[in-house]
Amino acid sequence: MKKIMMALFVVFALQACTKDLKLITQKDTKWELGEWPGKALPTAAKATLNITAGNKIGGKSFCNSYGGSAVINGNAIQFSKIFGTKMYCEAVADAENRYYADLEKVTAGKVSGNKLYLYQNETLLMVFVKTE
Repeated sequence: MKKIMMALFVVFALQACTKDLKLITQKDTKWELGEWPGKALPTAAKATLNITAGNKIGGKSFCNSYGGSAVINGNAIQFSKIFGTKMYCEAVADAENRYYADLEKVTAGKVSGNKLYLYQNETLLMVFVKTE
């Protein structure tokens, strides 16, 4: 009986901290890249991800502004048609290219507290912190 109760507790606890991604598309949300596993975050510039209720994305990619589309179905998420301005910022150019590449790899996500976790299958790509 104790094992069943513990299993139920774990299931409910996990559900309480993981939200369906549709919830972030019901209103505009703004996020800032806080963790980038395996990659160094530039210290002099920030990357942001804004998701609108109309499934559009945009933000700042360390130097340039960008936009695109998002398709969200449960915890599956995919970004497409990503475009950006073309200013050249030598100090963050490599990071910006890697940022766009990682956005294009995203296949899943979850929201836990004030953080948005983006994955490629089961590999964590990026962690964003809610700014508003």
